[in-house]
Amino acid sequence: MLNMTEINNKIKDCAITWGASGAVTIYKDDKCCHRNVYGLADRAKKLPITEESTYLLPYHNRFLMGLCIGKLIDDKKLKLSDTLDKYIKEYSHASKISVKQLCLKQTGIPDFFNGQIMKELQKTDEYKKVDDEKRSLIERKLLVFPWSFDEVLSRVNGIELTCAPGTEPTDDLDNMSETLFIREVIERASKKSLADFVQDEIFKPLMIHAVYKQPDTNPYSVYRNTAFLNSEYQPDEKNTFTMTSAEAEKLLNAVVEKKLLSEKAWKAISTAVTFGQSIAFNSLYGLLSVRDFCYGSLGWNCNICVDWDTKLGFLYLTNSEHMISRTREGIKYFLKELLEETAAAFVYPKNTKLVPFNKDNLWDTMRLSMRDDQLEFMNNAQRAICIACAYKQKLFVLTEGLRSIGLIAFTVDKKHQKYYIESVLIDQKYQQRGFGKIMLTKGIDYLKLQGCKYLTIGVHRFNVAAQKLYTSVGFRVKTVYDDFVEMEAEL
Repeated sequence: MLNMTEINNKIKDCAITWGASGAVTIYKDDKCCHRNVYGLADRAKKLPITEESTYLLPYHNRFLMGLCIGKLIDDKKLKLSDTLDKYIKEYSHASKISVKQLCLKQTGIPDFFNGQIMKELQKTDEYKKVDDEKRSLIERKLLVFPWSFDEVLSRVNGIELTCAPGTEPTDDLDNMSETLFIREVIERASKKSLADFVQDEIFKPLMIHAVYKQPDTNPYSVYRNTAFLNSEYQPDEKNTFTMTSAEAEKLLNAVVEKKLLSEKAWKAISTAVTFGQSIAFNSLYGLLSVRDFCYGSLGWNCNICVDWDTKLGFLYLTNSEHMISRTREGIKYFLKELLEETAAAFVYPKNTKLVPFNKDNLWDTMRLSMRDDQLEFMNNAQRAICIACAYKQKLFVLTEGLRSIGLIAFTVDKKHQKYYIESVLIDQKYQQRGFGKIMLTKGIDYLKLQGCKYLTIGVHRFNVAAQKLYTSVGFRVKTVYDDFVEMEAEL
């Protein structure tokens, strides 16, 4: 049963631990089940965040522009299959690149910012004279400079593409050229500025009154993961708007409820292609997370995450970058902890599948965790994956929606009719909910298709819970040894 008091306390403790600042909201089944604010609007003056605090965000972020693309699809003003020469005839490679490739950063258009602007910056005397902390702020402000499309075009037109359009990029870094090309396509297809199109087609239908005004929260970037720096915002009334947590909640609700767009358009902008990314979303810890809804790397950020299968939505609206901790288990920070610990409380079997282990689920599967007392009985996820790969075992991942819930590995020797379950692991956050039995049942179904008639598994002699689980799906004790029990099932 869901314990919201426990969840509220977890969020509070997590926010204190990580020095988070901003508003956190959770929606489940059309209702707000958590709403609170944490941390400081001004760290120097110790001024707290309030429910009325305001945060600055840009119009040209991948999420809002993704919604615009979806709206233009619904209005039949744009097709993802269109090539760019329909909108930007003057670009030398426009006929080779589709709108879909542009939105999925598969164009090969050179990145004018990192490839040119940043290189030029390194050579300036001003940049060379200042210390590293000041350089960090100079670079962050440069990233949010209101570059015009003409400036971008003048730098990339006629230059050879870095890869063939439609090929998967070699990294998941964003390309500033592609971002501004998307903005230009939206403006030419809609015949409106991006700001006007967002206001008319997204904000007004949701009764969001987000217009520019001086925000009352200071933006904080993180310097070398040791200190928060005031990013010293410089006003930009044309390309930015100010949003409160109440207004951001309306946007959260619209995403959870799939408002504004048709189902076809939502699918078009949310179907992942590369690095778990789609036109408007990333895959993040089993949820869809909006792409880059932030003001560069100055600190202001609107994190919206959703699970459409369970109608679950998270909002974290903040004025501060994350501090990051690197541990043996991987990278940790506030939003990660918030989602991994809190979202798990809402997850029960509904759309559960057993899928092959692959590059798309690799990282989530490696993060599967176990209780300390279980490590006596079985391998952790990383060890199980390494053994499965080394011994050519068949490795599968149990998923619930986009989440990796558990893993199971088999030895399959059809020639000698030997079939063995090598590893069984359900993440500790999802145990005692029936996922283990589901995974075993689906695994046995797979083995039946491989010709398996007799199946064996070894289990630690004192792992009583696991023995009960295996018994529930048809296993019986075959042999008892000093430290483990061999169990067998006839299929």
